[in-house]
Amino acid sequence: MSFIPEKFNTSGADGAYFKPAKGKQNRVRILCNEPLLGFVQWTNDKRPARWALDMRAPDFDFQNDTKPRKFIAVTVWNYEAERIQVWEITQRTLQDTLSALGKDEDFGHPMNYDLKISRKGDGLETSYSMVPIPCDMSEEVKTARLADVNLEALLTSGDPFA
Repeated sequence: MSFIPEKFNTSGADGAYFKPAKGKQNRVRILCNEPLLGFVQWTNDKRPARWALDMRAPDFDFQNDTKPRKFIAVTVWNYEAERIQVWEITQRTLQDTLSALGKDEDFGHPMNYDLKISRKGDGLETSYSMVPIPCDMSEEVKTARLADVNLEALLTSGDPFA
């Protein structure tokens, strides 16, 4: 038996937010019926400011070298962390893949299958890929889907899990 249990994860995967880990396949299941769509931009005090897609940007002191980026926020079941997390997708490759899968009659709504997300590289050389995995929803994931997560809280810098 190891001194540090296997369940202890120093990568932060146990947190409230999902971020694909580099160099591995991260498996998740989207749990929400509808995503939250919006823009995110970083402020000078290094905090994300978010607003809905159909709203004007809030009056913040934004960093000069940043611009608004579209995001898709969803709740996911992270199989590795064994918990619900919020995933804010800002990468265009992942957004486009998720949109294409949702329109594909063989896949449809992403609650119907798992997703394997891979991340390679660092900084500006980072690339992502997403592959759908057809499978039934486990009882554990069905139960997790009943949790009350308020994605709209992201728009007011609130806690979606409060």
